[in-house]
Amino acid sequence: MGSVSAGHVSEAWWGEACKKMKNAVVFLDNPTAECLHWSGGLDRLVKAGAKNVKEFSSFESGNSGDVKAVFLVSDPVRDTTATILHDIIKASKFEYCVVISSAHPNVHTYARYGGREADEGGLIAELERDVLTWMGSMNYTVEFFHFPLVIVPYSETLFFMPPFSKLYPLLPSDVPRLSELQQVASKGEKVKPFESLGEVEFPHLPYEMRVLVRQFVSCIHSLLQAMNAREEIYTVGHTARIVGTDLDTFIPARQRRKTATNKVSLVLVDGTLDLCEGSSHGGGGTLMGRILDLLPRLPAHQIDSAVNMSPLCSLHPSSEWSLMPGCLALQGEEERADKVLRAMVTASTKETLALINKYMLEASCQNDLSEDCEGKGRITLESLKQNIQQFASDIEAFTENAALLQQGLAAVECLSDSRYSHLDQLLSLEKQITQSIGDPDEIPPFTQILQLLKTRKAHGVTLEEILSLMTYTASLGGPDILTPKEEYALVNLLSQALVEDRHNLSDTVLELVDEEVDEVSALKTAQGVAKQLHAITLARQHLTNYRHTHLPGDSAQPAQYRSLLPRLVRDCFIAPQGEIADLQYRSAGLKDLIKTGFSLFVNVSKPMPRDAPMMIVYVIGGISPGEVRDIQQVLADIEPACDVVLASSHLSYPSDVVARVLKCNTFLQ
Repeated sequence: MGSVSAGHVSEAWWGEACKKMKNAVVFLDNPTAECLHWSGGLDRLVKAGAKNVKEFSSFESGNSGDVKAVFLVSDPVRDTTATILHDIIKASKFEYCVVISSAHPNVHTYARYGGREADEGGLIAELERDVLTWMGSMNYTVEFFHFPLVIVPYSETLFFMPPFSKLYPLLPSDVPRLSELQQVASKGEKVKPFESLGEVEFPHLPYEMRVLVRQFVSCIHSLLQAMNAREEIYTVGHTARIVGTDLDTFIPARQRRKTATNKVSLVLVDGTLDLCEGSSHGGGGTLMGRILDLLPRLPAHQIDSAVNMSPLCSLHPSSEWSLMPGCLALQGEEERADKVLRAMVTASTKETLALINKYMLEASCQNDLSEDCEGKGRITLESLKQNIQQFASDIEAFTENAALLQQGLAAVECLSDSRYSHLDQLLSLEKQITQSIGDPDEIPPFTQILQLLKTRKAHGVTLEEILSLMTYTASLGGPDILTPKEEYALVNLLSQALVEDRHNLSDTVLELVDEEVDEVSALKTAQGVAKQLHAITLARQHLTNYRHTHLPGDSAQPAQYRSLLPRLVRDCFIAPQGEIADLQYRSAGLKDLIKTGFSLFVNVSKPMPRDAPMMIVYVIGGISPGEVRDIQQVLADIEPACDVVLASSHLSYPSDVVARVLKCNTFLQ
C-alpha cells in the first residue's frame, strides 16, 4: 500500500482532467491554479491540447473562434462561482462546456439544500440545463465532472490542500457568537447557550463553514477511496472532533469502508492547540521557515514564495518587459531540486545550504561551467552567489537546472536580507520569555512585551512582530500568563501604537483593523486582539496529556518549549494502548458494538494509530516547517513500523498566524 501516495492519487486525477483539455480554452480559479502549479504547471495543460488558459473571472471570456471551454473550479457551482460561470459563458460563443469541480456531488446538494435530502443526479442535471441555457441552445453539449484537484504533493511524506486554508480551528472566544447563531436558528425557541466548544457539533456551525467542512470531508474521502483505504479516525481538538465526526458519518465514506481493504489511521489535529512554532521567528531552524518570514508569497498562493530572478536575468533599463518572479515548486524532473525542496523543511539551514552548494557545483561541472567540482572550504554567501551566477551565460544549463537555481536564489535572497539578523534577535527574545514564564525572579513575560511595545521604535521592532511575540507567549504560557492588569495595559498601549504607526502598518496589521485607522477602530482592534490572546491561553484547557507545552527549568537545565505535534506523534507509537486520553477515537462501528453489548465477548479496547500500516496526520489550520522537521526527527529516532504522512492546508509562519488567529474566525464575522 505504501506505493499509493497522495501524490500518485493527485496525478491520476489531473490525468483524467487533462483528457478534457483538447482544443479548449481553460478557465481556472486561484485554488485550483495553485494546485496545478505544483502538479505540472501551465505546461501540463498546453501538452494536453489546451488552446488558451485564463483566470476564472467575470472579466474574462472566450475569443471569437473558441467553441469549447473547460472550467476548473474548487467550489460547488453556486452563488459567486455560478455567477462567474454564467458571466463567462454569456460573453462567449461556446458550444461545448466541461465543468470540473473539486466539490463532490454530495457537497453540491448540501450547499444548495442545506442538508435536506436531495437527489445528487437531479441537481447535476439541473446545473447542466442552466449551462445550456446560458450557452443559448439546448442542442449544445455540457458535461459535469468531479475530480478533487486540491492536493499539493510536496514530498512522499508531506502534502498540502491549499483550498482549505480558510478552515481554521474554532477558539473559546467563538463560543458566544456560536450561541447567538444557534439562538437565531431556533426561531424564537429558548436554547441554552453554549458554555464551551465541547458542546458545539457540526449542525451548530455557520452555514458556510459547514459547507467547507463537508467539502474537506468529501475530498479526504475521495483520497482514501483512491487508496482503497478503510480509515480509523482519531482527533485532538474541538474542530478536529467536529470534522472527524462528519467524516465518520459521511454516507459515501461509510459505504466505502464496507469494501475497502487497506487500513489507514487518520489523525486530525487542531493547529491552534500549539501556536508557538508557527509564531516563532526562528523558523524551526529550517531554511523554509526563514524564507516564509522574509520572502513574499507568490501572488494568490498559500505555499510558494516569489523569488527575485534578476541576478540571472538582466533586463535593459529601457525595456518594457517586466521580470516574472521565480518560485520554489518543481516544474520538471529535477532530482536534485526535489531533494533540496524536502531538505528545506526537514534539515537545518546549514545542511540545506551545503546541499544547494553541492548540487550547484555538480551541475556547473556537468555543463563545463566550472572546474571546481569539490567546493572545498567554507560555504559563504558570496561563493554561493558566484556558483549560481555561472549559469547566466548558458541558457541550456540554465533551463536544465531551473528549479535548483530558483531555490538557490531564494536562499541567497533570504540570507542577504537585512532583516535576517533581526529575526535572530526576535528569537532571542522568545527564548528570554520562555525562561521567564513561571519564574518569580524574572519580569513577567507580558510586562516585558508591553515595555517593548513602548520602546519599539528605539529597538527597531514592528507592531506585527510584537503581535507574533504576544501570540507565542499566550500559547506557551497558558491561562495565567496574561493578568487582567496587563490585559488592560495591553489594550491601551496597542490602540495608541496603532494610531501612532498608522502610516507604516504592515498589510497583516491593516487586515486586523479592517477599516481606516483612527482612535475608535484602533481601540476596537486592540480589544479584539486581547480577546483572542485570552482565547489562545485557554485553547488546551480541555486536554490532559498535552495541556502544557512549557517545561519549567531547574538547577540542571533551563526552561524549555515542548512542541505538541512531535510529542503526539511519538506517543502514538510508544504510549501504552489507550493511554492518550486527548486522542479521541471516532468509529460508528465501535459505538454500535458497545451499544449492542457485544463488548462483553470481544476485545473493544481503544485502538491506536500505530495499529494500521499507514498513519496520516492532518493539521487543521496550517503546520510550520519547524513542526515538520521535529516530527521527522522523532520518526527517525523511533523508526516506526508504519508509514507516516503529514498533511495540512499550508505552511504556517508568523505573519500567517497573526492574520488568522488574532481576529474573529472568518465564518463568524
